[in-house]
Amino acid sequence: MISLNLTPMIDVVFLLLFFFLVVSRFRMTEGMLPAQLPAGTTAVSTDVPRTPIRIRLLADPKTPMTCHVSIDRFHEAPMEFATLAGTLRHIRDNTPGFDSDTPVYLLAGDDVIWDHVVNAYNAAMTAQYEKILFAGSQ
Repeated sequence: MISLNLTPMIDVVFLLLFFFLVVSRFRMTEGMLPAQLPAGTTAVSTDVPRTPIRIRLLADPKTPMTCHVSIDRFHEAPMEFATLAGTLRHIRDNTPGFDSDTPVYLLAGDDVIWDHVVNAYNAAMTAQYEKILFAGSQ
């Protein structure tokens, strides 16, 4: 009597099944979709991202009631609060690409007194900027 052992045959079938499952791709093939675009229309332009103005407020460690103000790329040296509104107005009026829609970031650390941050905000409002945002010191 001859006995057939089918165990190796079943192993081979399951191995082939597993192989085909692994190498097959279950996604849609790429193709072209036909589309009719209207003739003679122009594309809608989008606004170019604006470069923000960054005002840095740094507390003076010797006298905590005073604060140094600087504007990145425009006025790196510390200046007085009294000249901040005029400097911001000068940037808005005389620098190409900067207008009242330019975002103004107020960067102040935890050691800056809140009155200085409010005064910087008021100076930006006086210079007629519309987008004034608060940020941490960076």
